[in-house]
Amino acid sequence: MLRLLTTFAVLLGTGSALAVPEAPHVNYAPPGKWVLTPPRPADGTLPPDAPIQVDFMDHQVRISPAGQETYFAYRMKLLTPEALPAGNVSVVWAPSSGTATVHHLRIVRDGQVTDLLKDQKFRVIQREGGLEQSMLDGYLTAMLQVPGLRVGDTLEFASTILRRDPTLGDSVFGAVQLPVQGTAGAFRLRMSWPEDQALSWRATRDLPQTLPTKADGQSVITYELRSPTSSIINEGAPVRYNIRRVFEYSSFGNWEDVSRHFFPLYESAAALSGTSALRAEAAKIVGSSKTATERAEAALRLVQDHVRYVYVGLDGGNFRPASADETWQRRFGDCKAKTAMLLALLRELKIEAEPVFVDINGGDGSDLWLPRPDVFNHVVVRAKIDGETYWLDGTRLGDRYLDTLPPPIFRWALPVRSGGGALEAVAPKAFARPQAITVLDIDASKGFASPASVRAQHVMRQDEAFTTRARLAALSAEDADRAVRSYWRQQVRWAEPSAVSWRYDERHAMLVLTLEGEGRPEWEGDDTQGRTLDIPGAGFYAPEVRRRPREQDQSAPWLTNFPRYQCYATSIRLPTSGPKWRWAYYADPMNLYLGGTRYWRASGLANNVVRTVMSSHIDVPEISAADAKAATDAIPTFNNKVSRVYQDAVSRQRSAKPPSSTMPFEDGAEWTGDAPACSAPKRN
Repeated sequence: MLRLLTTFAVLLGTGSALAVPEAPHVNYAPPGKWVLTPPRPADGTLPPDAPIQVDFMDHQVRISPAGQETYFAYRMKLLTPEALPAGNVSVVWAPSSGTATVHHLRIVRDGQVTDLLKDQKFRVIQREGGLEQSMLDGYLTAMLQVPGLRVGDTLEFASTILRRDPTLGDSVFGAVQLPVQGTAGAFRLRMSWPEDQALSWRATRDLPQTLPTKADGQSVITYELRSPTSSIINEGAPVRYNIRRVFEYSSFGNWEDVSRHFFPLYESAAALSGTSALRAEAAKIVGSSKTATERAEAALRLVQDHVRYVYVGLDGGNFRPASADETWQRRFGDCKAKTAMLLALLRELKIEAEPVFVDINGGDGSDLWLPRPDVFNHVVVRAKIDGETYWLDGTRLGDRYLDTLPPPIFRWALPVRSGGGALEAVAPKAFARPQAITVLDIDASKGFASPASVRAQHVMRQDEAFTTRARLAALSAEDADRAVRSYWRQQVRWAEPSAVSWRYDERHAMLVLTLEGEGRPEWEGDDTQGRTLDIPGAGFYAPEVRRRPREQDQSAPWLTNFPRYQCYATSIRLPTSGPKWRWAYYADPMNLYLGGTRYWRASGLANNVVRTVMSSHIDVPEISAADAKAATDAIPTFNNKVSRVYQDAVSRQRSAKPPSSTMPFEDGAEWTGDAPACSAPKRN
């Protein structure tokens, strides 16, 4: 219930560009005349131990020449001690683009009303809320700790935030989500705007069907939920199938208008002055590189390595990029600033490039929203070199070569162009190489009574490799050695490392951890019954069950763990079996495509050496409901048995895999390159 305060108040929007003086304090005044009285409380049954009883939550938005005003009010009764944190009342606003006005804060106890603002005021915290995350967003928080608050009290609060972003002129846009959880109480959203203002609006189908009314030159639309039931969320479905109780609006006619609006901002920010120090940096790049690819790589490295990331939303910076020259001078900037700087460098290097808005979280369903800038939360550079397209992100670290850049995770992109760019779908791209490979070589040839020697390596690529390398590099040599030893003890619990190492291959964005040691493999059995050993890294887990409750949309697709691609390879050099026994193994070959995953395994046994290699490769971000059902139905017959090597009595002649002349890989196989042994045949 406490989360409703946040959920119901989610609103992103902007207003006109009229100048309002910066006001780093809270105002106190009655609500504007445009604000309606609160909705009457709704009947509803609370759970036995509910912490809060909501009478109403009221959200009213008004677009006017002054900007965008957002009125938010609530009245709630605190029923249990868990509800007392509601007494930490706060107001958040950006002084550079608006004001905060508190209308009232009251306690009602036994019919008596206490005006808390009579003797105290909200205290403005002059500290940025996101400093630890390198964010300077320009927002301030004003807080008041309600004194004397008790269980059984009713708390009433109301405030209005005025906002208009100077970067966006008269453009307005935003989205409001009403509660999706079932709860007792009245919840209202009311929005009004000038009747002659062109404004598109849309509501999800689970909101009441209503149309705007006209009154006093205003268009007004109202949604009211009275003790709503819970929205049905589709388990495991993509985001676009789970958008619930959202009202959105925008004055942009289409995505081309959004693109066209921002083009001058990035064009201006990427323009270098006649004395720009970045021109000299570009000249250095030209002098030290021969190809356009090498120059683009050098420019990206300069932006990533020499300008630290700091989000800057001050003074209209939420949408306006800082200039390339300013960013280089102060050596910090956010995605907007880094994009402008990278654009400036690439243009100096005669490389075709443009800014592109994307959603760093993937952005599934971006095409379903109205054209609103806040649909996207990130901007990157799209460059074209020798006919190839590259997505360059100045806020990342460790991107050294264009041919090792990770594929984009976002599904939609909006290019920023003078004539306006259309929204573009970005096709998902699976990894061509495994991102993690674990190779284990066990030499148990000395016999069951002697320790086996162990060699292992773990190969990781791209982001995980860079992050792990950074952590290890920050440690002393002794501590890094301990960290790697700890890793291997968790992976090969029965072995004791005698020597470990790590190395980072910058050219291939790859980290390699190695182990040398010895230990006693976990053999089962004895000389009488024969020995058996589970082969590490040679067995698959069955696919997960993908089945939804009946009330959910059975036709919705299912998300996968795209773009995971992992590989495991194991060699075991076995003891001499003797005349009584022969070595056999169980590790059936597999080449199965199921539920968006390619399961691949090959194995062989020859000359007292058993080898297995297996990989799982997820190549699509989602699968259809039919494919999900097929994968679920196949679980009972899926081969998830533990792979084993064992001694088979010659006299029994048990059915077992005999020694094979074909092995999945040989001694000296290369695992840090293309690792062909990990690859299954291509999908038909």
